[in-house]
Amino acid sequence: MGLLRDIVDRVLNPNREVHAIPVLDGPFSPNSRLDLARPLGELIERPDDLAPGPDGALYVSSGTNILRCAGADHEERSTFATLQGPVGPLAWTPDGRLLAGVAGHGVVALSARGAVTATLSDAGSAPLHCPTAIAAADDGQIYVCDGSRANSPQDWLPDLMQRRAPSGRLVTCSAALTDARVLADQLNWPSGVAVAPGGREVLVAEAWAHRLCAHALDGSGRRALVKNFTGYPARLTVDPEGGYWMAFSGMRTQLIEFVLREREFCDAMMARVPRELWIGPSLEGRFDYREPTQVGRIKKLGIQKPWAPPRSYGLVARLDAQGEPVESLHSRVDGRVHGVTSVRRIGKRVLAVAMGRDLLVELPVGGLNRGEAR
Repeated sequence: MGLLRDIVDRVLNPNREVHAIPVLDGPFSPNSRLDLARPLGELIERPDDLAPGPDGALYVSSGTNILRCAGADHEERSTFATLQGPVGPLAWTPDGRLLAGVAGHGVVALSARGAVTATLSDAGSAPLHCPTAIAAADDGQIYVCDGSRANSPQDWLPDLMQRRAPSGRLVTCSAALTDARVLADQLNWPSGVAVAPGGREVLVAEAWAHRLCAHALDGSGRRALVKNFTGYPARLTVDPEGGYWMAFSGMRTQLIEFVLREREFCDAMMARVPRELWIGPSLEGRFDYREPTQVGRIKKLGIQKPWAPPRSYGLVARLDAQGEPVESLHSRVDGRVHGVTSVRRIGKRVLAVAMGRDLLVELPVGGLNRGEAR
């Protein structure tokens, strides 16, 4: 039925965008470079985002907490703030305040002492309850991705599997978290945002549409930079040395795409099967014998094939100024750095958090041979 439905859809909608999964080659050629990343300090429970502070420390969101990580390798940990809900995206403003997206509550601004000084809880007459990414421009203007009107950030997997009409938004507001307005609507789980150098456009990654677009700040529309990624893009940050860094929370597979098209099967699976066993992407890199794809993933004695169809995967990419991928670092099916949700250059170092393995890591970016596969 799924094949027949696709054929009918293509006949009735000949101009629709076809999102076949691209082959992993060129800048996305498979490798194991991400597994060469150096862990920094002790494990952090479910780290989500990271932002370097004006005091030289690194701030990391973890559960309902924001951690302050000091020291040469950010190994000295303390709690900077505890908020009302799970904390996701982080961004520092030019005037030294920390912005934090809080699931179910919106965006809060924190003083240098960790006190909440302002809150943005709605935009365009709708609650802002699913903040997924934040960027602060040099002029103080703030840009926020609201992933979905129907689900919270923690319910990203049900949002993907439900295949609802896209309801995500790009929201902007003043430095005081006032005068909020919607710059773009009906986005398909916007997951990353960055202000382009020059301040005329904002780049937005849409996870479920697998694309990267540039939105004009004068309201003149948007243009597609990358129409079809091989994975689900997560957060996007500007590289001070040029271009951008992008994290990918997972990889697409033919099996997952097939299940998404088979609505009756997918709905029954979500109703009857525990979420951690759904046929869908996962942030975890640990093997469970109950997983639905185990036959395709195991060689023998529980050893996983690195090239097998993944449920979880580690992937980050460096993009050029036009948003095109230049190089990538992978942690394949048998790797240990899975579920990367944020990556950022800080000085000469590039750091990332891997939510799937509770890791803060430094990437081995020096001397990469682009396109070399392993």
